[in-house]
Amino acid sequence: GESAFGGAGGHQNNMKADCMATLKSPRLALLREQAEKRGHIARGAELSPSDVFALVRDMPYQRASSRGPEALLGEWRGTCSGKHYLLKELFQELGYEVRVVMCTHKFTEENAKHFPAFLRAHLATGPVPDVHTSIRLRSGDGWAQVDGTWPLAAESLGMRVNHHFQPGVDMKLACGPIEFFEAPADVDPQTFKEKLIESFCGPEAARREQFIEGMG
Repeated sequence: GESAFGGAGGHQNNMKADCMATLKSPRLALLREQAEKRGHIARGAELSPSDVFALVRDMPYQRASSRGPEALLGEWRGTCSGKHYLLKELFQELGYEVRVVMCTHKFTEENAKHFPAFLRAHLATGPVPDVHTSIRLRSGDGWAQVDGTWPLAAESLGMRVNHHFQPGVDMKLACGPIEFFEAPADVDPQTFKEKLIESFCGPEAARREQFIEGMG
């Protein structure tokens, strides 16, 4: 009922509901807070799965100080690993079953023709091996590939951008995959990725690091 103090009881109930929602979905609450702060969404707006995908996708492609969700959300930037570790947690809070997936691939002169000249120069001595991160998400329509690596702004540079999130529909990957690996649920995905980089990239790991840094 209404409080004797001008409806303050209702306000307190709303605050309690907001607090419970934050405890239940801390990443979604932080995403909403940071998106509101930056003017990407209206204050108090409900976030649909499509909104969640688009907000993370459109974060600038730059490495944050760490790949943890708080760092990405606080700094509003990330690369394929951090973005998809964050998307995994966000979609899990939305009730989806999610798996982190890695794939090996190579940047070559052929598939990087649209890259800036200083990046293409790295490829003059040969392809740069890499391990890409994305997620697979299960809905009532089955499992589907989700890739939010490149923001819409990168489409004009020739990057593979996914415009829409639709449960059960595979998105295009940001790269041309060679082999896929699913990160085990009981293993830290970044630890798993680093082992893949070590085995796939070998002595080229330093060149890969320079190349990825340059892409940001």
